[in-house]
Amino acid sequence: MKRLARIPGLKIWTLLLLMAGSLGSCDVVLEEEDEDCAVYVRFKYDMNMEFTDAFAHAVNSVTLYAFDKDGVLAFQKTEEGDLLKQDGYRMRLDEVSHSKKAEYDFITWAGEPDNESFSIPLMTVGQSTKEDLYCQLNRAGDGIVNDDLEDLFHGQAENLSFGRSIAPGEDVVIPLTKNTNSIRIILQQVSGKPINVDDFHFTITDKNGKMNYDNSIMEDPQVTYQAWHTGDGNASLDNGQVQQEGITSINVAIAEFSTARLMDELDPVLTITTKEGEQVLSIPLVDCALLYKREKYSDMPNQEYLDREDEYNFTFFLDENNNWISSSIIINSWKVVFNNSDLN
Repeated sequence: MKRLARIPGLKIWTLLLLMAGSLGSCDVVLEEEDEDCAVYVRFKYDMNMEFTDAFAHAVNSVTLYAFDKDGVLAFQKTEEGDLLKQDGYRMRLDEVSHSKKAEYDFITWAGEPDNESFSIPLMTVGQSTKEDLYCQLNRAGDGIVNDDLEDLFHGQAENLSFGRSIAPGEDVVIPLTKNTNSIRIILQQVSGKPINVDDFHFTITDKNGKMNYDNSIMEDPQVTYQAWHTGDGNASLDNGQVQQEGITSINVAIAEFSTARLMDELDPVLTITTKEGEQVLSIPLVDCALLYKREKYSDMPNQEYLDREDEYNFTFFLDENNNWISSSIIINSWKVVFNNSDLN
């Protein structure tokens, strides 16, 4: 006490203020982590054609994997259901604190709880590495996929330095990319004759069935997508719409596909044949999809467009002998007129 009494009053007040300030800072580890010291992750899905955050509407389950600076799994956490729909949802990470210096890479796979369309290996904390964290499209032994795939999303945030660059109160934001697509193929009979979808066989072949931790495509056997739904349709024309040729209705055959991520670097092919095996058409699917991008979003990079757009509608016109009239197609309600060389 005598020693303390000999310290000038100003120094005493300075010491007390420093002690009080340190008790409220993230440099002091308390038994119960201070709210301001907690690390939160916010997920954002605005990589879509609406350019708005649709996370709460689109994602029902999210799993975050945290890897240390050596690339080894430090921890992982899953949240799902109504929690993700709450306004201002954030994932709190009690395993990491702003009070301790640490470096992590965060990787996320998200979509549906217990997703049956895709498989991710079980990861072991302290043993598994980023290279173990791939995502595989489930398929039959012959590589056929004919299901309506459950939605899949991927996200990552790398080189996160807590205790330095990530400050208390600052959320980590992980943007998501959707890895599943809906593709609708419409065959329209221009002659007015009825058309039967069972007279045709539809396939999309691709090599996009295995995605790495960074969402790049890994070497994998070819996937053959088959339509998960097919049907016929027709619409009658009123007297004012009847063509001079006497056509009174529009008849179409419809096939709907669900595929994994479309990549500009790959060459998926859409093929339609008759039930006798005669080819109606065979076109590079990505090149066909990008025809619309070139017209409507010319400044957007190809891969960004393929990641933002998750629904594609293609209408092909057939003559009375079910041969493709290859002078034009309709892509997402936009008519494209081209020479055959445009899709070669």
